[in-house]
Amino acid sequence: MRARRRGTSGQTIVEFALVAPLFLLLVFSTIDFGGYFSSRLAVEEAARAGARAAVVQVSSSYSGSAITGAITAQKGMAALTTTVDCIWQGTTLDPDSYPPFKPLTGTSCVGIWYFDLMNETSGPPTLCTEWSVAHSAFGSYSGSTWTAATPPSGCVVPQEDIVVVGVGYQYRPLTPMPTIVSGALTTYGETQLMEEGTT
Repeated sequence: MRARRRGTSGQTIVEFALVAPLFLLLVFSTIDFGGYFSSRLAVEEAARAGARAAVVQVSSSYSGSAITGAITAQKGMAALTTTVDCIWQGTTLDPDSYPPFKPLTGTSCVGIWYFDLMNETSGPPTLCTEWSVAHSAFGSYSGSTWTAATPPSGCVVPQEDIVVVGVGYQYRPLTPMPTIVSGALTTYGETQLMEEGTT
């Protein structure tokens, strides 16, 4: 009777040792899913907060730090890199591919773009200028080359431009399993609002 109990106890320990890693992986994967979902919501809210800060900016007294400050003030975004630009995929408000932007380098980024509404009758709004968080200046990218430039006439004008703020962020998982689909762990948030600042 005692020998039988010892055998059953030992067998139970062995079975638990075999099942425990899978159980723990399942638990931590569930936590990772919740963490990723939370990051996705935080990125979307950060883009909204950045856009609300951007629409009241005027070109003559532009404050990129006010915009990035509004972004990083959102829950979960304090560690976001705000010195890397996002690159818009194309030259119109209709992106050439999805996501509509990508980081210039690394996995996280911030993008602030202005699209001119005045030529909308001949096609979708076109990219007028952008604010670079890396260079703290207006201008544009050609590939990975940045050229600073004063916004052209009719750009960053109230009721004539759409401001788009984008935030890219990569969630860092607790478990190794999501690395199989690491590209899916990068999440993007984007908000479009009408320019409201006064000239």
